[in-house]
Amino acid sequence: MKSILTRVAIVVLALAGIYAGYLVYDSFRVRSTPEKLAAIIHDEDLRTLTPRLKDYLKDDTIRVRSRAALAIGRIGDKDGAENLFEALNDPSIDVASSAAFGLGLMGAKEYAIKLIEVSENLPGAVAAQAVLAAGRLCDSSQTETLDEITSYLDDASPEVREAACYALYFGGGKEQASALTTLMMLEQDTLVQRAALFALARLAIADALQIYSQFLADADPGVRSMAVRGMGAVKTPEAVQYLAMSLNDVDQGVEAEAINALAKHGSVEAGNYLWRKLPQMNGDKLTVEMINGLRTLKAPQAIEAVNNLATGQPSDNVLAAGLKYLAAVQSDRAVNLIDSVRTTKPSPYVRAACVEAYGLMDKQAVLPRVAQMFADEDPIVRASAFDVLVRMDSSNLDYYIGQALNDQDMVMIVQGIDAISGFKLLKFVPSLAEIMARGTEVSIDIRRSIVEALPPLFDEFGQDSALVRLLIDGILDKEYIVRRSAAQVYEKKMTEDRWAQVPPAVTRITEKQIRNAIERYTTNPIAHVFTDKGEITFELLFDIAPLTVINFVELAKSGFYDGLLFHRVVPNFVAQGGDPRGDGWGGPEYFIRCEYSRVPYSRGTVGIATSGKDTGGSQFFITLSPQPHLNGRYTVFGQVTSGMEFADEITRGDVIQRITITEGPEPK
Repeated sequence: MKSILTRVAIVVLALAGIYAGYLVYDSFRVRSTPEKLAAIIHDEDLRTLTPRLKDYLKDDTIRVRSRAALAIGRIGDKDGAENLFEALNDPSIDVASSAAFGLGLMGAKEYAIKLIEVSENLPGAVAAQAVLAAGRLCDSSQTETLDEITSYLDDASPEVREAACYALYFGGGKEQASALTTLMMLEQDTLVQRAALFALARLAIADALQIYSQFLADADPGVRSMAVRGMGAVKTPEAVQYLAMSLNDVDQGVEAEAINALAKHGSVEAGNYLWRKLPQMNGDKLTVEMINGLRTLKAPQAIEAVNNLATGQPSDNVLAAGLKYLAAVQSDRAVNLIDSVRTTKPSPYVRAACVEAYGLMDKQAVLPRVAQMFADEDPIVRASAFDVLVRMDSSNLDYYIGQALNDQDMVMIVQGIDAISGFKLLKFVPSLAEIMARGTEVSIDIRRSIVEALPPLFDEFGQDSALVRLLIDGILDKEYIVRRSAAQVYEKKMTEDRWAQVPPAVTRITEKQIRNAIERYTTNPIAHVFTDKGEITFELLFDIAPLTVINFVELAKSGFYDGLLFHRVVPNFVAQGGDPRGDGWGGPEYFIRCEYSRVPYSRGTVGIATSGKDTGGSQFFITLSPQPHLNGRYTVFGQVTSGMEFADEITRGDVIQRITITEGPEPK
């Protein structure tokens, strides 16, 4: 017996020695570039600033250094800010640019002015990223930094001038807008002009009418759309006339922008233009935009026209918009029509619109109807009813919140939590504690909502022990997103750092899987999205957003997307789908990390929809026109290569029939 035990012990010791030797060997061997990149991406997925990430900033390979700089920025740990600031002097333009971009993601406001101060000594491409990062880091209160950014509007490099325009937008530099109008008088570079136009329009600068008007005839519909948006901020009769002319633009995106701009104008004349144009609208999207614009204006001229649309054979989209317009304009005179629509047993989308329409009347007499729909079988309808009831019937607030918290649907529970926060109802905190105590039995979204609902309660009741216990439960939660939110709230409201109690995120994809994917995708895979309108093909940018692409490919191959809807379509903005619920609240039972990049949102760019950092899943959107305000704020993971004409035609409710993936050859 002793002999057998001795032999076993010898084998165990030998294996231990071999393993120890392997560890020593593995720690000293030269790693391949794919191995290094996989390690960087894996650490980024952990959301942890590891020592090896800092080491890779000094790697011999440019690609590795650049990727490490991006990862440190995406992680957002401010302890890495100085490392990125030093990397601005890297001899590689790409590495230094990645460091500047990454620094702009970190929220370290003190680096905004530092970036501006060093930008004049950096190469043009790096300086552009540094100036842009400074704009991302500052806000409208940092006037000194914004004033310094305006000095780069005179830079010799058009790339830097362009970046300064965008930086003023991101920094909220309305007070510095006069520098943009001055620039436009002299600027010859097309891209700089467009960046300045974007900043002026997005900042809603009203005294730039002449600048907006000169771009209304531009050959690019994206530029015309931006000029129209800017014109919407100009509250003069001349601006209304310009917008009315844009209602006849050959591009539907420009038309949609003109409708929205006229709706914001608020004048009777603006309403008249929309009313006269309504009968000429073709297709759901622009008809809905027109009706919504008339509702915003509360323009009574269109009552007969909209009523005819609603009582004909309209699509769900047009019917829903029409009911809400009639309720907003006619008030309770629209009750009979809405009641009659309900008797036809319409779709949940239309039933929810009926509830919203009742709410728009703002009449106590409709509350019994809304209360009846609070018991609807579909959560979309119940959620709409809840919104109306808590706003209009405060005497029964406790009952509505109690019903919401006990609902089987996640969205209803979240709405109940939001109401507790909004009305600052401390008496419901024990109910929140009971929900939180159920741990992973409860949706991640619910647990995160509880944590994020606490700040107003702290503001109202101070450091109440029950609130503190809820925060601690959040810090100890099994999901990283909940832990992170709780630690942020704790630090702000308790003035105490609890980040040491927040362990790294649990990764879904191993380092080995990432390395295999890097070796597999030497060329980017292609997604084929088959829709009601036609096939849309886009290149999946694995080199830009590897974790997102791996997730998307897995979901597509599993059939996850088959039969799902495009649940959100905004003309001249996005077509969004991929939600298994169909209401914008759904996704897989996990979150994926955001992978921000320098890739801009141009027409046909494919991004991931989120409700906050690192909360993506399956929902994706296709931009229908350039959207620079999304740059660096949402993950870019694809670009449409064919079928954009079909993307333009998508309306809310169109179906994703299936998504297939074409990949390159298997690695040898």
